[in-house]
Amino acid sequence: MELDRLIVEERDSNGIFAKAFYDAYPAYSESEKGTQQAATGSIGAVVEVSAHHRLGQIYATGRRHPPSRVIRYLQKVLHVFLPTGYPDSVTPDYIHYQTFDSIQAFASSIAQLLGSRAVLTLVGVGDQNATSTSALFFTVSQETLGRLATIMFAWRFGSMLEQECKKFRFAADLVNDTSIFFDVLSPHFIGSPVLKLSYFCLSGILKAVCTVMANGSKAALTQHFTDDSKGSIADVAAKDASQETIISLLGMLAGAVIVPILTEEQPTWIVLFILIATHLATNYRAVSSVVMETLNRHRANIVFSSIIDAVAPQFLDAEVDSISEISAGMIMSPKQVSRCERILERDGVLRWGANGPIMGKAFVGSFSAVRKMLPPDMTIEELLSLFGDGNTGYVLWYRHVRSRSRRTSNVYVQAALIEPSDSGDEDHMQSADEIYYGAGTREKSAHHQPGFDTRELRVWVHALFLARKLFLQHHASMSSGGGGWGAEEGMKEEARQVISSSLRMVDALFGPNGKGAEALKSRGWALGQGRLMVVAGSVPRLRVRPRTA
Repeated sequence: MELDRLIVEERDSNGIFAKAFYDAYPAYSESEKGTQQAATGSIGAVVEVSAHHRLGQIYATGRRHPPSRVIRYLQKVLHVFLPTGYPDSVTPDYIHYQTFDSIQAFASSIAQLLGSRAVLTLVGVGDQNATSTSALFFTVSQETLGRLATIMFAWRFGSMLEQECKKFRFAADLVNDTSIFFDVLSPHFIGSPVLKLSYFCLSGILKAVCTVMANGSKAALTQHFTDDSKGSIADVAAKDASQETIISLLGMLAGAVIVPILTEEQPTWIVLFILIATHLATNYRAVSSVVMETLNRHRANIVFSSIIDAVAPQFLDAEVDSISEISAGMIMSPKQVSRCERILERDGVLRWGANGPIMGKAFVGSFSAVRKMLPPDMTIEELLSLFGDGNTGYVLWYRHVRSRSRRTSNVYVQAALIEPSDSGDEDHMQSADEIYYGAGTREKSAHHQPGFDTRELRVWVHALFLARKLFLQHHASMSSGGGGWGAEEGMKEEARQVISSSLRMVDALFGPNGKGAEALKSRGWALGQGRLMVVAGSVPRLRVRPRTA
């Protein structure tokens, strides 16, 4: 039968071919009618060909030799566990993450069975002297401490789970494997009730913390994987749960075969370490394959370090003009950053690049922490004057933290955010960028949209540039045989000069003439409203009330 005719294809929501329709020729011979009716069940004006028929597969694949029936059924089964509209409904890194995530879930399911067997031994299964009351007491103690740990961890770290989702997703499995290790180890202390209860409760606390980290980071990853225009977050989350269910089921079935064989202690520990190593290795590969398009603190360190290395490596004042002329080619893309970012980077670290030296730490918090660093004779008005009378949207100060060897440069930066003042115009609320850089900022730069605010990004970049400038000054002084910092810690004039010069570099990137934000967006970084994830958690904001006559 010929294929050179008008064909209408029908595909399901996943894009899989279901049926084809085409117009029949006006007349058939008797033999052709019989062949056509046997193939399609129809000899009317419109012919319908299903995907189960060989001719339908030819239409679907465009090949004379389509996949076998077994392959087609496997494809259908696979699509049961994939989001509707895959692959268009998710990001390109989705399948890489899910592949390694499925392998690590399989290994974890078997390891958990080993831990569960040890826990049953701990609470007295097989022990004639054990009572159900003691087992109940152990369970209640574990559940109580576990739920308290859930509340405390969510209170302390819940607001950080989204911006550090890759770190917390991997950390969750580290904690989970530690709890499994304690479960398997606990029967060895069966003669000591105190140690037995301690290990049992510690394992419960770790499992509770793992649950909070895993659920929070998975929610952030689900949002990342879902395509904004074609995907559904609920569907991606539901299919992820389906995948976990089938993988856990397969892991339990495999464990039901493996665990009874492991009756000796040494083989049990060997298998456990193999499973844990597989679990952590594949989980690391999974989170490393995720290409985040949002800037958190660590990714901001990498991106802006590479920019300055390209245009102003010596941090000289003469190099400021070249910063405003950066192009998209000088900026690392999200995929390039994902290849070199550290999964377990410490919080608040000011590191130059991905593998460069740690120059200090920075934190955005309350003004009280900033005030404690100020020189005794410095007033609030003097501090605000360094930051455009507070119009920058933040203030910061720093102090040196000297190491014992006095050979390393460690800077501690503390910042506080300032809320934009009320302009009185309800139709147009000015952002911190517009207040600081001028009302015409939005017209001069295409990236400035209503509500667009780079304040959180600017304060972190300012801290990074400040730390780098001090780092270079320190090492230059040490190389020339000087005393290192050159001035006493906390000297006002030195600090004012460093803060002002580093602020000019930030303004060269984000000001009306700067191309920093535009270049970032052109390289694929998400800078829209609510997409900046630099400030950790919920922090207080300042409001500056000017003097009244």
